[in-house]
Parts: sequence; structure tokens; C-alpha cells
Amino acid sequence: MENFWEKLNKPILSMTPMAGITDSAWRQICKMWGADVVHTEFVSADALHYDSQKTLKMLEYKASEQPVVVQLFGKRVDMYPKAAKVVESLGVMGIDINFGCPAKKVAGHGGGICLLRDMDTVKKIVATTIASTNLPVSVKSRIALNNVQGKPEAGQTTVFDLIQALSDMPVKAMIIHGRTYETPFTGPVNLEILKQAKAAFKTGVFLINGSFQTIESVVSDLQYTQADGIALSRALYGQPWLFKQIRDYLNTGSYKEITWPEIKDTAIQHAHFLYENKGALGFREMRKHLLFYVKGRPDAASLRKALVSVETPEAVEKILNNLN
Repeated sequence: MENFWEKLNKPILSMTPMAGITDSAWRQICKMWGADVVHTEFVSADALHYDSQKTLKMLEYKASEQPVVVQLFGKRVDMYPKAAKVVESLGVMGIDINFGCPAKKVAGHGGGICLLRDMDTVKKIVATTIASTNLPVSVKSRIALNNVQGKPEAGQTTVFDLIQALSDMPVKAMIIHGRTYETPFTGPVNLEILKQAKAAFKTGVFLINGSFQTIESVVSDLQYTQADGIALSRALYGQPWLFKQIRDYLNTGSYKEITWPEIKDTAIQHAHFLYENKGALGFREMRKHLLFYVKGRPDAASLRKALVSVETPEAVEKILNNLN
């Protein structure tokens, strides 16, 4: 199968996995606003190996979302061959392997970012996955973690160790979050390390993650690091139009602020997508998105009280259409 990463216009604007967020409805909205590539929520290779129907349900997608990449996590090498074959059978465009998640439920059991402490297993997972699929395989990680938890004096494993370990494999893309495991989401990213990592990675495209502050800063970060693109995650909460704004700024040097009618229409469309995808019970997940969409409005507090109990897209429409 062709490597879709090579055909994307640069800089690539990607949406990365977020548990409980990046479902089909969210991916459709991000594509509507200009995302070049979208990821599913990260899913367990073990679950796919054992034919979990709940996990397979998470991987349902619409043709309009393509290119779709499925991100796998897990620390057992023997789970990946079947998982990769299952993912390929779904018709998506790529497989990503998670070596960056800092969440306790993943990293706390030796997965995610903590797998980097066992680079031999990392190499086996990537090599096994590549050998088991015709899809392009990418990896996501962070710039570093301590070799021994809580003991920085024991040294670090870094993104450069990962790049070296995978240097003889055809990894088609690498997404690196510019913070360490020990500082997962706060504080400045290390743009210098990201720049050096981009220069060191030779087998595919290199995307930076975690650095979003403003539209303008995205462009300056891309210029400084010479990265092939940026992968957005938490910055997208309630503002999927960042993709269009960034692309406009890259192309023209300016961008437009989003109006309330545009926000409202996006939220309503999102609600319909989610209801179609998950039905009445799953629609409750829309409430958290709605709170982000109205954030910053002077009447946000009263809106939150109304939006946390909506049960249908029509209820969302009724509330939002009455606002100026």
C-alpha cells in the first residue's frame, strides 16, 4: 500500500489521539476544518488480538475522515501481528504505535512512554508491526524520560535513543511531544531538542506536538524546528478551526477570527455526527464538547447548566440558536 504521508502537503496539520475525544464525530469535524490527517483514539493491541467488539466499534469511521491512522498501544510483542492485520482489514491508511502516553493506566503498567526503558522490546514491536502489514507505520513519543522513575540522577532515555534504535526500519512518520514524561503537559516545550530530533530522523516525515500557544507561534515553531508538520491535541478542545487558521496564516500571513455563528454551526454539526455515530446513550459524551465550544462567552456559566443535560442534537440546536 502507498505511503500516504509522502503525498500530504507540507506543513502537515495532524490531529493526534486523545482518549474519549477523538471519536468519529470529532474526526469528521476536524477534517471539515482542514486537518490533513486524523487519528483514532489509541486502542489496545491486546484487545484487537482477542477480537474485542468494543474496541472494533471505536475504530469505525466515515470515508470523509480519510486519511485515518489507528494508534496502537501495548507492551506485548506477540499481540501486534494480529492487531496490525485487523487494522489493515478496516481500510484505514496507517498504523501508529504509542510510545508516548504518560497516563497512569498505560505508563504505570510499563506501556506508553515507559516502554522506552526497554528499547529491545520497542524495536521488536515496531519490526513485528512493519512485517505484519502493508500499511505505513509511524511512532509517537516524547523527548525523554528518566531511566528510573523518581531518580533523575540515573540518567535519561531520549528521543535520540529511539531514533537510533529504529534507524534501520522504514518508519514512515514520527510524532514527538516536546516535553518529558516527568512534565507531561505543563511548562515550555524544548524546541531545540525537537529541531535536533528532526535532523536526526531520516526515514520519514517528522511532526512536532505539544507546543501550541498561538497561531503565530505554530508557524515560528515549524520554521525553527524545520519539522514537516505539527500534530495538535489538547489545543483543539472547542476550537477545531485551528487547522484552517493555521493553514491560512501559513499561506497568506493572516487569518480570521471565528464568529459565533461559525462556532454554533460547528457545535450543532458535531452533535448530529455524534448522535449518528453513538446513539442516545453515547450522546452524553457531547456535553463535554459543548462546554468547550461556549467557553469564553459572557453567559458561559448559565449555558453550562443547560448544556450538561442535553439528550439530543435538537436540544443543542434549540439552546444555541437562541443565542446572539
